[in-house]
Amino acid sequence: MKNLEKNIIINSTIIFVIASILTMTLHEFGHFFASILVHAQQISIHHNYTSNSNLGLSTISTLIIKGTGPFISLIIGVLFHFICSRQEKRNFLFLFLTYMSLFGYIGFFGYLIIAPFTPDGDTGYVFYSLGVPVWLMIIFAVFGATVLYFLINSLMKYFVEMGSKEIIENGADRVKFIRSLILFPLIIGIILTTLLNLPVPVIISLIAPICGSLTILCGYDNASNKNYSLKNTNKEFEQFNKLKLLLFGFFLLTIILNRLLVYGLYVN
Repeated sequence: MKNLEKNIIINSTIIFVIASILTMTLHEFGHFFASILVHAQQISIHHNYTSNSNLGLSTISTLIIKGTGPFISLIIGVLFHFICSRQEKRNFLFLFLTYMSLFGYIGFFGYLIIAPFTPDGDTGYVFYSLGVPVWLMIIFAVFGATVLYFLINSLMKYFVEMGSKEIIENGADRVKFIRSLILFPLIIGIILTTLLNLPVPVIISLIAPICGSLTILCGYDNASNKNYSLKNTNKEFEQFNKLKLLLFGFFLLTIILNRLLVYGLYVN
C-alpha cells in the first residue's frame, strides 16, 4: 500500500483542483449569463468574479444576477450527486463526479452559511436587499451548515468506494488510503486553488477556496472508519494508481482557462 500512496495523492489532487476550479467557473458563468439576460451593461467575467454596471438595473434584476451563481452551484451539486448514485464503475471519472457534487454543494450552502456576515456576497446581498432580519439569516446559516454536513458525509461513501474491497476491509490500509485520497489532496489542493484564485478584487474572495474546501474534513472520520456496504468497490484499483497523461492534460487545460479568465471576457 505504501508504494501506491504517492500516485493516489497526485491523481486525487489533480481531480480536486480541476473540479474546484470548474465549479467556481460555472458559478461565475451563472452570474455572467444572468447579467446578459437582464440586459445589464459593462459585463465582464473573470476567474473568480463577475462585474457589471448597476446603472438602470431594477432591484429584481440585480437580485437575479446575485442569486444565479449559488443556484447554479446547487444544480451542480444535485445533478452530479444523482449521476454518482447511478454509476457502478469506480474510476477517475467517478472521483471527478464526486468532487463536482461536493464543490457544488459547498458553493451553495457555503454562501448560505456566510450570508449574515457578507452583505456584499451573493446570498448576503439577496437577504439584506429583501430586508431579511439577521436572526432569520442566522437560522438559514445554521440550516445550511447542517444540510452541508449531512451531504458531505453522504458523499464520503463514494470516496471509500474508490478503494478495493481488500483495502476497505483492512482498517489500517483503509486509513492510509483515505489519508492519501482526501487529506493530502485537500491540503495541497487548497494551496493550488488559492494560488489560482489570485489576483482577487478583495481578500474575502479567498474564503471560498480555503474555508469552503476545509468543510470536507467534517466527513473525514466517517470515510476513515464508518462501515459501508461493499456492493460497489473499485475493481480497477490498479488503473487508479497509475499516472495518466490525459488527466495531466485536463489539469493543464483547467489552469489555462483559469489564467485566461484573469484578463476577463467582456460584453458591451
